Amino acid sequence: MPHRYVTSKLKQFFIYRVLHVDDTPHRIALGVAIGVFIAWTPTVGLQMGLTVAVAALLRANKAVGVPFAWLTNPFTIAPIYGFNYWLGTKMLGHNYDLHQFKQFIRAAMSEGSLLERLHDLWNAMWAIFWPLWLGSVALGLLLGIISYFAVYYAVIRYRRFRHEHHPITTPAGNLPPAEDKPDQPQDTPAR
Repeated sequence: MPHRYVTSKLKQFFIYRVLHVDDTPHRIALGVAIGVFIAWTPTVGLQMGLTVAVAALLRANKAVGVPFAWLTNPFTIAPIYGFNYWLGTKMLGHNYDLHQFKQFIRAAMSEGSLLERLHDLWNAMWAIFWPLWLGSVALGLLLGIISYFAVYYAVIRYRRFRHEHHPITTPAGNLPPAEDKPDQPQDTPAR
């Protein structure tokens, strides 16, 4: 039962918050691609702002990209960044060091003052910086490109389907008039 509920909510989200948006297919797809790309970069805490800024810079739809930047969150950060780090180490020809990655995750989830947390995060991040960023950017670009084309064609197909299967209505829900005729003068009795 929960699986159906989640699937239903995701479907509703995708239809009404992505496919149904009043913008060009290119701007919608670019907004999603930017959100997906930034979600895969190790910029937790800055991802929403970065998505909006990059979308504004590239004239993409800002609103559709932000929810996709939430793909990385406290529940998904370890598997996503872990794979990105592993990929980056393989691309650089280095050995994967799980201990360094665990230190990074502990620092990202640590408690304490903001300065203490930033200090711990910086120290842990520096040990895995290059492999993590390389893997993140490579995978983020790939997923961003795939999501751009998938969303672009989904928007086009969705609009074509709606055009073929739903009549065009006015905002009040009434069918538009068949033809516009000027009002005919009515005969009025003479006084």
